[in-house]
Amino acid sequence: MQANKLPTAFVALCLAVLLTALPVTNPAFAAQQYTCPMHPHYIAEGPGSCPICGMDLVPMANVDETVDGAKQNTGPPDSGIGAGRDTNTRAAITIPPETIQNIGVRTEQAAMVRFGTDVRSYGVVAENARATHVISGRVAGWIEELYITAVGDGVKEGDLLFTLYSPELISAQQDYIAAIKSAIKGRVASSARRLRSLGVGEKALEKIKTKRQKLERLPFYAETGGIVSHLMVSRGSYLKPGMQLATIQDYSSVWVEVSVAEKDLEFLKKNGKATVTFPNSGNMTRAARIDYIHPTINSDNRTGRVRLVLDNPDGILRPGAYADVVFETDIDKRLGIPSEAVLKSSEGDFVVMALGEGRFQPRKIKTGIRNKGRTEIVRGLEEGETVVVSGQFLIDSESSLRESFRKLQRVQTDLATLKLTDDQQATLDHLIDAALYLHEALTGEYELEAGMLASALQAPDLLLPEFRGTKLQFILQDARDALNLATGAVTRKEQQLALARLVLALKPWVTEGRPEYYKDKEIKLYLDRNSGNYWLQLEGDVLNPYDRGHAVEVALPDGLDDE
Repeated sequence: MQANKLPTAFVALCLAVLLTALPVTNPAFAAQQYTCPMHPHYIAEGPGSCPICGMDLVPMANVDETVDGAKQNTGPPDSGIGAGRDTNTRAAITIPPETIQNIGVRTEQAAMVRFGTDVRSYGVVAENARATHVISGRVAGWIEELYITAVGDGVKEGDLLFTLYSPELISAQQDYIAAIKSAIKGRVASSARRLRSLGVGEKALEKIKTKRQKLERLPFYAETGGIVSHLMVSRGSYLKPGMQLATIQDYSSVWVEVSVAEKDLEFLKKNGKATVTFPNSGNMTRAARIDYIHPTINSDNRTGRVRLVLDNPDGILRPGAYADVVFETDIDKRLGIPSEAVLKSSEGDFVVMALGEGRFQPRKIKTGIRNKGRTEIVRGLEEGETVVVSGQFLIDSESSLRESFRKLQRVQTDLATLKLTDDQQATLDHLIDAALYLHEALTGEYELEAGMLASALQAPDLLLPEFRGTKLQFILQDARDALNLATGAVTRKEQQLALARLVLALKPWVTEGRPEYYKDKEIKLYLDRNSGNYWLQLEGDVLNPYDRGHAVEVALPDGLDDE
C-alpha cells in the first residue's frame, strides 16, 4: 500500500520544477534566476526586490536538466496559450512511463457539459394549500352519525364521513323521486341539480334513484383522501349553511417556503429545479421545482420568499420541518474540467496539459463558474484537449524547488531509520493496542466500546504534525480512517472490515519500522488466506477474527543492525 507514495513525491518534485520554471527565452540566462527567501514561488530574471514583501532577491540554485529520470524541457512550448509568449511560457517535463503507471496518473479531456451556479438557502416545510379540502355545510340539519372522530384520522376518497338529517334535504329528495316517476327529463335534471347544490354527492343520488325512496339520514362521502387536520363538529351537532365541519389535508405533496437573498432572486425562475436536504431526517434529499416566487421583499432581512413543491408519497415530510435548499441556476453548456485539475498560482490559474509520450506542461487558463466538482474554462483550453486531474500528481505545485527536495528526502527515509522519541512511540502504540482490542472483541464476541478506542483516535492527530511528509504520515492517516470506521461499526462485518483496514495500515510499521520491538512485545501478525485480511494478536492460540479460513503467521523480520 505504501509502495506508491515515493513515486508520488517524485512527480510532485518534477511538477514543482515545472511550475516554478521561469519563462524561457535564452537557455544561457538560466543561471541568472533570482528568488525571494520568504516567497520562493516568485522567480525573477535579475536581482531586485520582492514585489510581495520588499525583501532583496537572492540567486536561485541551478536545476539539472534531469531530475532522477525526469527531464526538464528548456525550449519554448510547442502548443497552448503560452506558445511563443514569454509571459506565459513554462517548461515541460518528461516523466518515465513506469513512474506514470505506478502512481496511476488520471487525465480527462475538456468537454462541453451542462451545469450552472448554485444558490444556497434554507426553508420550512408547509402544507400544500392546493391539496387542502374544506368540508362545509350547505343546508341546515343535524349530524346523526360521524365517522371521523379526531384530528389525524385517515380518510380515503369515497369514505363515508357523516350522515345528516335535514328537513330541507328530505323535501328536495321527495321532489327528485316525483320527477323520476313523472319521467320528465327536464324535471329530473332540475331536481337533481338542486340536490347537488345542497351538497348531495353522486353516490347518494344513485341510491335515491335506485330505491326511489327518500333517505332520512343522507350520507356524505369524502371527495378526496388525506388526513383530518381540523374537526369542528361532533355527533349530534346542529349544522348551519356555510358552517365548516372539517378540513382534510392531502400530504402526498407539500410546499417548502424558502427565504432567498434579494441579490439571488434574479437568477431564479418559475419551474426551476432545486435540491432539498433535510438534515434532521438523516440528510434525506428530495428533488423539487419552483412553484411561485413572491413579488415582495422583507425589508428587515432583505430576503424574498420562494415556494417549492415536493412530492411526499410516503408522508415522511412534515410541515414545520427545516430544510437546506440548493437552486441550480443559469444552467447552460459550458467547456468544463474537474475542479481538482485547476492549480492556483501567484500568476493565476493553471492546468497541467498531458502532451502525450510522458510529456506534461502547465498552461495558463481563465476560469468561470465552479459547481459540482467542475470548473468552467473561459479561455486557455479547447474542447478535447487533455489535462491531468490526478490529485497525487498535483501535490505541491507551487512549492519551491528546495522545499520539494527536502520533502522528497523525507519520503525516501525508510521507516526503520525514522527517529521517534519514547513518548511518540508510546502514542503510536495506542494504534497497535486498538488493533489488539478489535481482534479480542471479535473473537470474544463482545460489544465494542467506543471509549476503548479514544486514545488511538487521538494518536494520528498528535503525531502527524511531526511526521508529515514521511512514510509514517500515510500509515497514520489510513489508521485514523480505519478507526473512524470502527467507531461507527454496528455489525460484525463492519467491525471485521475496520480491523482489516487498520492492520493493513499498520503492517508496514510493524514489519519494516519496528519488527524487533513488536517481537519483544510478543505480538504476532497473521494472514487469513481466504479473505486476504491481516490481524494482530498476542502470542497464544491462533484466533481468526474473520470467522473462517486458513490462518498463516507472517514472520516479522529481524531488525536492522546498527552501522
